[in-house]
Amino acid sequence: MECLIVSESYKASTKLLQARPEQIEKIEGAHNQTVAFQILLHNGQKNHYLLNEQFSIPDEIETPMYRVAINTKLNYQAQFVEYYLAKDNISYADKLIEEKSYTFDGDRYAPIYVEIPIDEKVSKKTYSIEILVFQSFINQDDRLIAREKIDLAISDFKFPKNTKENFKLDIWQQPSNLARTFKVPLFGDEHFKLIDQMAKILADIGQKSVTIIAGEIPWKGWFNYIVKDFPANLYEYSIVPIKRNKNGEIICDFSLLDRYINSFFKYGIDWEINIFGLLGVWTPPFFPLNNDMEHPEKLVLRYFDEESSKMKFIKDKEDFQTYFRLLVDHMIELGLWDKTYFNADEPKFNEVDKFKSSLKALKEIEPSLKIKVAFDKESVLEALIEDVDYPVTSFYCTSKHYKELTEKFHDKTQYYICNYPTKPNTFLHSPLLEARVQGVLAYYLKTNGLLRWAFNCWPTHARTDIRYNTAALPIGDNCLVYPGYNGNILLSLRYKQLKRGIEDYWLLKELAKYDWQTAEEIVSEFLENKRPDEWMIDSHVTNSEVFNLSENQFYSLRQTILQKLTQVK
Repeated sequence: MECLIVSESYKASTKLLQARPEQIEKIEGAHNQTVAFQILLHNGQKNHYLLNEQFSIPDEIETPMYRVAINTKLNYQAQFVEYYLAKDNISYADKLIEEKSYTFDGDRYAPIYVEIPIDEKVSKKTYSIEILVFQSFINQDDRLIAREKIDLAISDFKFPKNTKENFKLDIWQQPSNLARTFKVPLFGDEHFKLIDQMAKILADIGQKSVTIIAGEIPWKGWFNYIVKDFPANLYEYSIVPIKRNKNGEIICDFSLLDRYINSFFKYGIDWEINIFGLLGVWTPPFFPLNNDMEHPEKLVLRYFDEESSKMKFIKDKEDFQTYFRLLVDHMIELGLWDKTYFNADEPKFNEVDKFKSSLKALKEIEPSLKIKVAFDKESVLEALIEDVDYPVTSFYCTSKHYKELTEKFHDKTQYYICNYPTKPNTFLHSPLLEARVQGVLAYYLKTNGLLRWAFNCWPTHARTDIRYNTAALPIGDNCLVYPGYNGNILLSLRYKQLKRGIEDYWLLKELAKYDWQTAEEIVSEFLENKRPDEWMIDSHVTNSEVFNLSENQFYSLRQTILQKLTQVK
């Protein structure tokens, strides 16, 4: 049995032609930090592996059994990493599962992700961590067949309790998909248990924004009514029930919205409320529109009519104005109006006039409203820039315009990654260090953080297959986490490396407080002094000469920053 100890950023795959993983013998960490590494097991056969002492017999009784023991005085968590099929028919290890026994086929490594939290009680010294692999049998004693060791050196550097505090991460949530995937009633108690779990996971990685859907199906299901390569139902529904009472008055129930917001506020996600469905809604081809609505955009707002006991759609201008006024007043009453933005996702150039008319109509109702817009086209950015309070630009647009944007919108800019650029990104096939580098790039581009469009936009069979619309969305673009069979949301290696990148962001910002010039020089050297206008060949494709990242580069980056911080603090 081959037993390799490799970096936390290694991504195992079924690719036939690939270099042998580089083994490591030592990792380093600091207080208030979590360190990690991976164990890879392989002997060319299908095997059943165990991570504890529980008896576990594989489905096929002839499948060999192996037990992995980790000997250390430190607290740790060990998890198997499950594979998903990606492009070119290659599978990649990504999902961190909770089962303590798992069967892996012989065409791939059996990866185990080991994570060790280092609190302030852990002494500053080097700890030896021993990995033992036993061959197990149904009716015989274990037999030791492999033994490996890795050392963990604890430095005297101390991270703060929250390194994510100043990184503005905005990953849009898909709450309706969450309920649909776990087959619980929308916005019922069981759904809110899942929402609570989602909020905690997002808070742990640095999320600062709450996604509120206040108009029906703003993305029209991301074309799931047309795209049939893999089954998916991706419609997102409003969290605000509307009704017309027998007196003809429009009334809103904001209790679900309040409960949703409070679920996130409980975990400290309280910087920003992003409302979708009332500005810049998508109008994809062949989708029925609410054409009778007296508003520049044909929004979808359902209500229950008490007089007829029917569900109907808002059409009259006055009814829409009433609804919008009630929503605004409620956010003001909650004391959240200064944090509230009405969001639009990638307006099209041929819709600029309609967008401006719609925004004008909203501002006639409430002149103080603020908008946040994701821009993927330079022409649209130029056309709408004067109307926007918070621009979020695609990686391409950011690389071209970040200087003027950060000057014009101080502390109110983000960049985003989605189905492009080709790299650095967080696709299933992307090297994990491309997720980590987002922290360095957010610092270098002088944005206050990162936006990612999808946290859990899962297709129907996401527990085993996350492919959807693969011609437009590279596999993995539509989610950063996975649904588990056990009712839990499961993390990914991509999530873990993005979290590590946000830690890098904090280190750079901390160094810049004391020595801005040195921090700039360190980042420029890390990025090989390539200018942002050299990064992209076009709006989607990245120059092949940039972002070819290695673990050694990140190790050197971190060591240099820590050394400089030790000198200046």
